[in-house]
Amino acid sequence: MKYITLFETTEAYNAATLDLPNVSLVEETMSVGYKPWVDLYGGHDYVEIGGLKWATINVGANSIIDKGLYFQWGDTQGYTTDQVGSGEGKKYFDYNWSDYKWTEDYGETFTKYNDNDYTVLQPSDDAVIANWGGNWRMPTTAEYVALGNAVDTVWTTDYQGSGVAGIICTDKTDSSKILFFPACGNCRNGNVVSVGNWGYYWSSSLNSSYVKNAYYMEIYNGSVSWKSSTSRCQGFPVRAVAD
Repeated sequence: MKYITLFETTEAYNAATLDLPNVSLVEETMSVGYKPWVDLYGGHDYVEIGGLKWATINVGANSIIDKGLYFQWGDTQGYTTDQVGSGEGKKYFDYNWSDYKWTEDYGETFTKYNDNDYTVLQPSDDAVIANWGGNWRMPTTAEYVALGNAVDTVWTTDYQGSGVAGIICTDKTDSSKILFFPACGNCRNGNVVSVGNWGYYWSSSLNSSYVKNAYYMEIYNGSVSWKSSTSRCQGFPVRAVAD
């Protein structure tokens, strides 16, 4: 049984059952290390622009240039390019709504995120919260628009010699702050298409005027639309933010 003493108190605590996030026990010295970033950001790198922390990689990615996982809007289960398609264990992202979580009649009505309930994804349906936890979440469409106002953008077909195309975003007030959004394409009708030409990134915001759609950020060959709207059943990557 391991015990530690905290804050110069004589009261002993059982380290095996102690519920203190961000605290680690160094058994050899019986000391306590405080790591405030562990639960907050989970070791994920970020760039702070306009008072908001933007992750430098997509959810499910291993590097800045990786595509990561593709999600339907409102679903927390993501899929790699190899997992998109027909067959066991695969996801057939279908423009015709056949496999969308929140409809039972192919997009005619919705069991959640409809005219009567929510206009922003609830935490239980946020793909970032489900996969990263901590303080991370999906950005709203307003936060994408704010990012667009805060950065200059340049399209590249060969980011840092990687051969990966996408948009480089540089903070207008601090050129050392840079984000890269690879052109990952999207999932439609069981395929990942438009990789290298287009990039689509879900926001957490529903289009409340037309609830079949949700808002996303779109990049294409030098242009950026920070607020676009399309069918929720398509598969897009997601990028995380934290306050």
